[in-house]
Amino acid sequence: MRARTCAAGAVLAGVVVLVAALKFGGGIVETEIAGLPSAGPLTDWGLPLARFGVNLCAVGCVGTLVAAMLAPATSPETAGCTRAAGWWALGWAACAALSYLLTVSSIIPMPLADLLAFPDLLSFGASSPQAQALLLVLALATVLVPFTLLPRVPGWARLATAAFAILPPAYVGHAASSGDHDIAVSALLSHLLAASVWVGGLVAVLVHFRRSDGLATVLPRFSTVALCCFAAVAVSGLAGAWVRLNTPADLYQSRYGQLLLVKILALAVLGWFGWTHRRRTVARVSERSVRHTFVRLAAGEAVVMAAAMGLAAGLSRTPPPVTAGAHGEQALGYDLAPFSLGALLTEVRPDPAILLLLALPAIGYWLGLRRLASWPPARTLAWYAGLALAAFVLLGGVGGYARAMPSVQALQHVVLSVVAPALLCLGAPVTLASRATTATSQYGNLGGRVLTWRFVTHPAFVLAACTLPGLLLYGTAWLPWSLSGHVPHLLTGLLFLLTGLPAFWVAAGVDPLPRAFPPAARGRLLAVVTLVQLTLGVILLLGPPVAAGWYAAAVPAGVPDVLADQRVAGALFLLLPLPPIALLAVGLARQAKGTPGRVTRTYTVAGR
Repeated sequence: MRARTCAAGAVLAGVVVLVAALKFGGGIVETEIAGLPSAGPLTDWGLPLARFGVNLCAVGCVGTLVAAMLAPATSPETAGCTRAAGWWALGWAACAALSYLLTVSSIIPMPLADLLAFPDLLSFGASSPQAQALLLVLALATVLVPFTLLPRVPGWARLATAAFAILPPAYVGHAASSGDHDIAVSALLSHLLAASVWVGGLVAVLVHFRRSDGLATVLPRFSTVALCCFAAVAVSGLAGAWVRLNTPADLYQSRYGQLLLVKILALAVLGWFGWTHRRRTVARVSERSVRHTFVRLAAGEAVVMAAAMGLAAGLSRTPPPVTAGAHGEQALGYDLAPFSLGALLTEVRPDPAILLLLALPAIGYWLGLRRLASWPPARTLAWYAGLALAAFVLLGGVGGYARAMPSVQALQHVVLSVVAPALLCLGAPVTLASRATTATSQYGNLGGRVLTWRFVTHPAFVLAACTLPGLLLYGTAWLPWSLSGHVPHLLTGLLFLLTGLPAFWVAAGVDPLPRAFPPAARGRLLAVVTLVQLTLGVILLLGPPVAAGWYAAAVPAGVPDVLADQRVAGALFLLLPLPPIALLAVGLARQAKGTPGRVTRTYTVAGR
C-alpha cells in the first residue's frame, strides 16, 4: 500500500507542477478569438497531460529494462522487471495514440469529438512532423510489448528499442527550430535518454528490489549509472539552455528562463538525494535499518523527479525567448565562418552527446588505471590520443565543416575509421579491463565478458565491417543522406568508428582475442583495409562529383571549387591511412620474426 501511495503522490505532484508551469509559462491559451476555429479546452489541456503520460510510461519502461540488466542473472526479479516493462510499453502506446488524436485536433484545429466523427481527417496527421513522431513512438512502443513476452529477445535489444522510441519527439520540439539546430537536438536527445535511465531506474529499483536480496548488488551498480546520468542531464541541460537563451539576462527576465531556474533547483535537490544515497545507503544497504533509509530517501526522490518531469513537460510548451536576427545556414542549420585552415583548427561545436560518449571511455580507462600498480605509459598515451583525435574531428572545426566540404568529410572519415581505432586498440583496453576487474567486482569481470563476443572477430564479420561501410557510403545515396542532418551524420561517424574497432583489435595484436589469428591472417587484414582506403581515394580523385547537389547548397565561403575539394578528399584517403597502417605492419613483422608460428593469444580467465 505504501508503494502505491508513493506512486500516486509522485504522479499527482507531476501533474500539479505541469499545470502550474503551463499557467505560468503561457503554454495554454485560454482566450478564444471570435471567428477563428478552436480545438477547445479538452484538447488544450488534454494534450500536455497526454504528453506527460507518454513521458511517464517511457521512463517507466526504460527504467525497468535497465534494472533487469543490472540485476544478477539468477535474480527472480529480472523476470518481474521484464513483465513490468511490457505493461509500461502498453501504457506508452496508449498515451501515444491519445497524444496523436489530440495533436491532430490541435493542428486542424477541431474539437476532439468532432474529429472522431470524421475519421478521414485523422490521416491529416501524416503531414505533420509532430504527429508523425507520435506515430513512430506508437509503433515502437507496440513492438516492445511482444518483445517483453519473448524470452529469446536479448535485454539489450529491448532496451535499444525503448531508447530509440524516446527520441522522435526531440526533432519536432523547440530544439528543431532553435539556432544551432544540431547542438539543440543533440542536447535534447542526451537529456531525454539520461533522465529516462536515471528516473526510471530509481523507480524500478525501489519497486522491484526494495525487499529483494539482490538489492545489495543492484543498488551499487545503479548508483554508478545514476551518477553518470546526473552528469549527462546537467551537461545536456546546460547546452540546451545556451542554445535557447540569447543572453544570461533571459534566465531571469523571461518566463522560460524562470522555469528553467526552477528546474535547475530541482536538479540540485536531486543531486543532494544522490549524494546522501552514496554516503548513507549504497555501501550498507544489506542492513535492515539502512534498507528502510534507502526506501524513504528513494520515495522522496521519486516525488521530486515526478515534479521535475511535470516541470519539463510544461517547459516544452513554454515559448523560449525570441532570437534576434537570422540564425544559421539554410542547409546545415548553423552558421559557418568562411573556410580557412585557422577556422578548421579553432572552430568549436560542443555537442553534448559526443562529449558524453567520449567521456565514458576516458573515465572508464582512468578508473582501470587506478586499480593497477603499473601499466605501460605508451598504451595510456595511445588510448587518450585516439579519444582526443575523435574529439577533434567531431567537436572542432572538422565537425562543423565535414557536412559542407568533401575534403573535411574525408578527413573525419579516415580518422574515425582508421586512425582513432588503431590508437584505441593499441591502448589494450581489454587487457586493462581483465586485470582491473574480477568476477567479484561491481560489474563482474569486464574483460572476460568482452571476450565472449566471438562473432565480433569472426573473419567474415571483420572483413565485412572493414570493407562494406566505406564502399556503400560513396557508392550509394548514403552519403547525401548522412550529410543532410546532424543525427544521420553522427550515426554514420559512430558506425565507422565501431566497424573500424574489430579490424584493428585483430590487427594490433596487443589484446587477447576470442579466437586465434596467425600473423599472416592479420597481415592480410591490414592489406584489405589499405586496399579499401586506396579504392575510396581513387573514386574521389577520378570519379564524378559525389553528393553534388548537397555540397553546392552547403559549401561555405572560401571554397571556390567543390570538385577540386573532392580531389583533395581523394588524396587524403590515399595518404592519411598509411602511417598508422604502416606502424601496425612493422609491429606485426617484428612479432612474426621474433616468434615464428606465433598466433594471437586467446583469453582465459585463469591466465590473466
